[in-house]
Amino acid sequence: MRRSLIAFCTIIPLLAALNATPLAALTSQDIDAATGLTPGHVTPIIKLLAGNRMHGRDNNSPESLLAQRFLIAFLKKLGPGLDTSASGDAAYQQPFSQSGQIGTNLLAVIRGRELPDEYVMVGAHYDHLGTRSTTDGSCFARGTPGGAVCNGATDNAAGVAATLAIGEALRSLPTPPRRSVILALWDAEEDGLLGSLYYVTHPIVPLQQTVAYVNFDILGQDLLPSLSTISFAVGSETGGTFLQGLVDRAAAGQDVDLRKVSYIFGESRSDYKNFVDKRVPTIFFSDSTGPCYHTTGDDLSIVNFFKLRAQTRTAFRAIAELAESDTAPTFVPRNPQGAVYADALSLLPIYVNAQSDLALFGAADRAALQAMATRTQQIVDRGTAQFTATDAFTLLGDVTQAIDILTRSGCKRR
Repeated sequence: MRRSLIAFCTIIPLLAALNATPLAALTSQDIDAATGLTPGHVTPIIKLLAGNRMHGRDNNSPESLLAQRFLIAFLKKLGPGLDTSASGDAAYQQPFSQSGQIGTNLLAVIRGRELPDEYVMVGAHYDHLGTRSTTDGSCFARGTPGGAVCNGATDNAAGVAATLAIGEALRSLPTPPRRSVILALWDAEEDGLLGSLYYVTHPIVPLQQTVAYVNFDILGQDLLPSLSTISFAVGSETGGTFLQGLVDRAAAGQDVDLRKVSYIFGESRSDYKNFVDKRVPTIFFSDSTGPCYHTTGDDLSIVNFFKLRAQTRTAFRAIAELAESDTAPTFVPRNPQGAVYADALSLLPIYVNAQSDLALFGAADRAALQAMATRTQQIVDRGTAQFTATDAFTLLGDVTQAIDILTRSGCKRR
């Protein structure tokens, strides 16, 4: 009798497993429905993180600890902590000491239904510059604390909000995507990309199982009034035509003019660099460096929430497809030439549109922006077959100069 009972108890779970219906694949309709829900909590998250109470979220500060408590509470609603060797809040934390800085990365995971050991990682840094500001309102990583608060609303409370909102949208899907999705919030980015650097050298899950990394840094910002719908997807060529096509599909029909540009145009100034250095295919969503960058003016008053919601919807579509697709991107090393002809096509409308805002600049800067538009138009007109290393150098040099000019247009409230 005892032997029969044991056999019966053994057979029942096996029969249940055989009869279990596998979870259905996500459809494009499922993803579209969740896309509409994506921006739900974007605004309140930014208001909290970029409020004066957080005092600029400098790493290893009391306000950073306050931000961590809020962020962990939010992450707990989305999935378990990534560190399965720990429990409670510690499962979500990766404390580190890196290059003289102390910080804590925060990581949660939404488990995939079929390929739980393959990961799409979505990340944004949550630290900013505290009170390391000067009397003119400039904020510096090497500055001395004690000045006015550097709230970092677009840099990078907005990126954190996008990450968490995308996590919420993933949880709203009728079934989890095939692959797991890691939600990563980096610390000490402002001190040299140190949190993500620590992670890629001490990964909690193998980097070989991380099929792609999606980075957010500086969102919801207008470079100029004429560029209020312009945003950038940097570095998608690191995942070949698969990742580039995915970005195009994600942006189709959205209320943001997403411009794909090569890895080099991100100037290695955000956490995406550390993942590309480890051969992880990467997309870096950003609005680039504008007039309020690293100033005390980067607060709630400058955030373009309409644009940010559109950016979040676009990124969600890309992430959902990455996590659900039958195939994964293959890493493509960086182009040694840096820029390609497609970059000229992406940049030309920006220079053309900017001409309507020339009144914001001095005579020398106006002339420089007009010359950039002319040079880029000439490169486009010559065609892809005539694109040279000199053209690549010209595009890169012009973008660097244009960023400097934009910062002189003055940080203004919306």
